[in-house]
Amino acid sequence: MEGVHKHELHMGLGEERVTLHLRVLETTDLHGHVRAYDYFSDTHREGAGLAALAHEIAQARDQAQNSLLFDVGDFMQGTPLTQLWIEGNRTDSSALNPMISAMNTMGYDAGTLGNHEFDFGAEHLTQVLATAQFSIVGANIAFTGSQPQSPLAQRLTPWTILEREMYDLDGRAHRLRIGVIGFLTAQSRDWVSLKTGNRVSVAAPIAVARAEIVRLRACQPDIVIALAHTGIAPAPKPPGNAVPMRDDAALALAEIDGIDVVLAGHDHLPFPGPHGPSGTGIDPIRGTLHGKPALNAGAYGTHLGVLDLTLRQVEGRWQITDHRAELRQPSGIESPAVVAVSDRAHHSALAHIRRRIGSLDTPLHSFFALLGPDPSVSLIHQVKLRHGRIALAGLPEAHLPLIAAAAPFKAGGYGGPGNFLDIPRGPVRMNHLDDLYMYNNALAAVEITGEALRDQLERAAGIFHQIPPGARDAELRDRAIPGYNFDVISGVSYGIDLAAPARYDTQGCARSGPGRIRDLCHEGHPVRPDQRFVLLTTNFRLADGGKLAASCRPIALPGPGASIRDLLIAEFRRHPDLSVTAEANWRFAPMPDTRVLCHTSPKALEHLALLRAAGLSVETDGIDGSGFLRLLLSL
Repeated sequence: MEGVHKHELHMGLGEERVTLHLRVLETTDLHGHVRAYDYFSDTHREGAGLAALAHEIAQARDQAQNSLLFDVGDFMQGTPLTQLWIEGNRTDSSALNPMISAMNTMGYDAGTLGNHEFDFGAEHLTQVLATAQFSIVGANIAFTGSQPQSPLAQRLTPWTILEREMYDLDGRAHRLRIGVIGFLTAQSRDWVSLKTGNRVSVAAPIAVARAEIVRLRACQPDIVIALAHTGIAPAPKPPGNAVPMRDDAALALAEIDGIDVVLAGHDHLPFPGPHGPSGTGIDPIRGTLHGKPALNAGAYGTHLGVLDLTLRQVEGRWQITDHRAELRQPSGIESPAVVAVSDRAHHSALAHIRRRIGSLDTPLHSFFALLGPDPSVSLIHQVKLRHGRIALAGLPEAHLPLIAAAAPFKAGGYGGPGNFLDIPRGPVRMNHLDDLYMYNNALAAVEITGEALRDQLERAAGIFHQIPPGARDAELRDRAIPGYNFDVISGVSYGIDLAAPARYDTQGCARSGPGRIRDLCHEGHPVRPDQRFVLLTTNFRLADGGKLAASCRPIALPGPGASIRDLLIAEFRRHPDLSVTAEANWRFAPMPDTRVLCHTSPKALEHLALLRAAGLSVETDGIDGSGFLRLLLSL
């Protein structure tokens, strides 16, 4: 850092203050993006992936005398490249996961686990961690019964101390002890328990942090860095309405004495930056949480978090006296070393994604997923309902009305104008299926009341801003809320009143008021609060922090869990030329003389007739600076 003198006299007492600079580098939520390649569209992708970040990391290391590299979880799941390793090497413990191979090649210092590391069970995770050549930490992950002696438990520690030789501004060496502690988002608790057969549990990170930091500090580290796979958001506002297992705990972790730096992740929202989260205790420009340096490098290898710390030694102890936080985007240059270690896996993935599984008579896209008719969501509804009727036959709940929930995985937002599903009419290959449904979720069913159904729709409607009547070109969507939280429920009809405040804020806290859902009907009749339905959803939704499971009764479907991906493959094979009709079962409540601004892909221009056929009045307003097509929707 500029303008810092090599030595200073401390307050005239004659004590020399030694200064060194430490550069901390962060990746997070890589989600299997080893290379700059989009396996979903089968095309090269500029400015993303670990191979491209590796070049940026090498440059960042060359610029700094002292540096450390950390990953904050969700590195393994997300692309066919890593998916194939899971599916193809169930017994070959010597086969390295391509992401771990790349991370080993780059020389990571430590990492923590994300919720999606558990998607494929404890055995696969053990296999991954056994080959990692860097420390893996997770303080709020516990093992039940005899599991503390398992290989996974032995490989995963609450925290570690890295001893590194570092150099001050005079070139003198110092042995620094860097404490590194890991945390997993609390809302993954039920998901982790489900995927590991109740062998692994996740505790609320704040209580664990307070206890473990005392133990860690007793080992006298010079600084402590928290690798927190949890998002950054303001503290919940009325205390009585807080969700007990919060998804955004980074701010609360920063408030704990003994933690000096917080590296966050999970929510895919880059920090710092002008569009980052803000609020009391959060400075999105300087990159601080309660005054402590913090980063969140976004997702998919589109950013590298760079945190430059100034450490000064005072009375024999190192203190952070200044910092600079920034996010760097990778250039188009990929690391030859990372490309080389992933080459075999890459070519296997290409062969996989190019397999034909069927044909489409109508295009599938998610360009209008937040406006109304969406053929991609309608197809997922269709396959859930088909299989659900068969699975429920003979069960006591078979007489209840059957409805289905689905959400768009790709709906723009911070993912940019390319973050939309776009499968053209014609042959369908495996890469199209991976793009349509990229997760290994299985079909699940719950018995739900009309009151709980309305509540689920209220949660989904929180993705939209409140729009004042008469507004012109007001932003429709709250980009801080991912599209995959917008569950659309088929089998009922309803309206969303944008003039009303959302029932739930962005942190999941309930507000008073009637909410936004209007005219909720089933088969033309208003849904009664005590009316019962069977809702088809996924095992992930049931494990999503208890929001759905707490208000519904799970129904045990017979046989092994049916993967949504497998159901989609069966649907394509059942119909030689599959045709999908976008269901228009929800709408925005009318607001005369009011117009909102929506952002979608420029490719949506070819499909505007779908909106107009659904009775929506829309006009285009050019391309914005980020590459989105601007749509003006009259309410």
